[in-house]
Amino acid sequence: MFWVKTFILSLFLLAINFNQLMGQVTDSSFTFSKEEVIRLDSIMQYQEQTIQIQKEKIELLEAQVMKYKMLNQQDSFHLDLLNKNVSLLNSRVDLYVDLTKELKPKWYNKPVVHFFLGAITVTTAAIVFDLVR
Repeated sequence: MFWVKTFILSLFLLAINFNQLMGQVTDSSFTFSKEEVIRLDSIMQYQEQTIQIQKEKIELLEAQVMKYKMLNQQDSFHLDLLNKNVSLLNSRVDLYVDLTKELKPKWYNKPVVHFFLGAITVTTAAIVFDLVR
């Protein structure tokens, strides 16, 4: 069975090769002069150079796009850090406001109250001293 398939395959390949050999007939209408060959060669070289330059441009532009994406990502990280810094500074301001409320002098720590309390104490002491004598 295997040999039959191999034989059929080899016959098929021989038939294909035979058709290709018969199809390669030279025709004088398809021959090119030396100038035409040189011109076609220069056109081909120009096209190859153009394609190579375009490939290099594409590679450079892809690298530039990658750098822009990285820059965008870094800017996003920087903005996130700045927003966190702003929120921390806002909480710090709130803490300072709370601290100033706690450290604000009470009604009895004002100089006017101290003056009157001192005057009342001296007056009371003078009256008590006068009564005791």
